[in-house]
Amino acid sequence: MKPHNPNRIRPTLLVGLILAGIWLAVIIVFAVFAPIMGFLPDPGRFSLNVNQGPSWGAWFGTDEIGRDLFARVVWGSRLSLLIALISTAFGTIVGGFLGLLAGYFKGWIDDFISGTVNIMLSLPALIFALLLVTILEQNLRNVTIAVSLLSTPAVARIVRAQTLRIASRGYVEVAQSIGATRLRIIFREILPNILPVVLSLCFIAFGIVIVAEGSLSFIGKSVPSPSITWGSLLASGRGKLEDAPHLTIYPALIIFLTLLSVNYAGNVLLNRASRN
Repeated sequence: MKPHNPNRIRPTLLVGLILAGIWLAVIIVFAVFAPIMGFLPDPGRFSLNVNQGPSWGAWFGTDEIGRDLFARVVWGSRLSLLIALISTAFGTIVGGFLGLLAGYFKGWIDDFISGTVNIMLSLPALIFALLLVTILEQNLRNVTIAVSLLSTPAVARIVRAQTLRIASRGYVEVAQSIGATRLRIIFREILPNILPVVLSLCFIAFGIVIVAEGSLSFIGKSVPSPSITWGSLLASGRGKLEDAPHLTIYPALIIFLTLLSVNYAGNVLLNRASRN
């Protein structure tokens, strides 16, 4: 009998991880190559077929002025995923750096960073983002900044905890005893060992940012029209649930499957990294 490998992903989890990866790959391919996909209609082109249900000519149906909903969902993914990607990268890099500093140096540095993180986590996330967008000009840059700040404190707290755990390991103490510099210890001993956790957090943060941007769009405080995001599609269809439910169902389904995929992948990778 083969010995049990604790790092091995169970077959059932592996199947889910593969399906999540396939879905995310499909979404990314459509988002990246939308401008050169000849079968996609112009997302802004009007027609006389208003509020029509799904058909071979319009896979997700049409909206109140005859625009193809499938094309609008695909083009909306471009902006939604771009905001999520930039915001996740910012939150992971800045939050990870702050968490490393707090967990390794401790003392007043830890007190200051942890106190700031606790204050940010205590604020209602959506209200905080809404406040920033309201104070600043409502555009792509400022919406991205607002949602970036939502993932930063959570990443900082988790990275701090991981840094504290790794910093107490024997090999870190040995490195300190032989005179290794602090920078060398952080980047050669600690960072490589917390990197799997950080990478898994990227998936979870990605989902948080998509929800945050969608929430801002739903209340009209995200990227202004004529730009398309998944959240703006949900907002435009919310008043037509009785007459044209497809305007809400299909964008919501795409968002749900995307969030399910990134959260599932993030949880599987986080559980695996936590066992190491």
